[in-house]
Amino acid sequence: MLGYLENRTKSIRFADDSNRNTITTGILTKKQKRLVKDPEQLYALLSLDFYNNKSYPKQRRTVLLELMQRAVARQEVVTAYTHVDEYLASELCVHFFGTKRNFGKLWGARKFKLFNAHFIEELSLLPKFRYVKSLKTIPRSIAADIERLNALRNAVAHSFFTENVRKSQAK
Repeated sequence: MLGYLENRTKSIRFADDSNRNTITTGILTKKQKRLVKDPEQLYALLSLDFYNNKSYPKQRRTVLLELMQRAVARQEVVTAYTHVDEYLASELCVHFFGTKRNFGKLWGARKFKLFNAHFIEELSLLPKFRYVKSLKTIPRSIAADIERLNALRNAVAHSFFTENVRKSQAK
């Protein structure tokens, strides 16, 4: 993770004072230290503290680790989906509003705010994708990736056990 600091690293001391040497940091600023500490506390609060897995009861450890793995995978799928959705929304905004003014300036315009509220935010990924596809040539491989990502996102959003989703829905 911080391989470029490998020569100047030291172990982090976690809030529970455990000796978890799996994360190392170099010389960090106060903000960077907080950015390491905040997710640690959040993961502990959400029972996603995989670093502290030996403190879990033995009979629950495997199930808890599997749940953590699912949560991390779900997070990554949603993040990728959101990035693609944001890119498509940007393409639509450029199509309708041009490039003379950047998005920061456009947000000051009532017309742009209404467009976002009633058009961009109302459309899911696939309708945005179809519209952008009608405007631009999108390589088949990228189009297929977007469609698979949409199916995967739907599987993780609507089913806790994605392995039970029909293969045709989440290829």
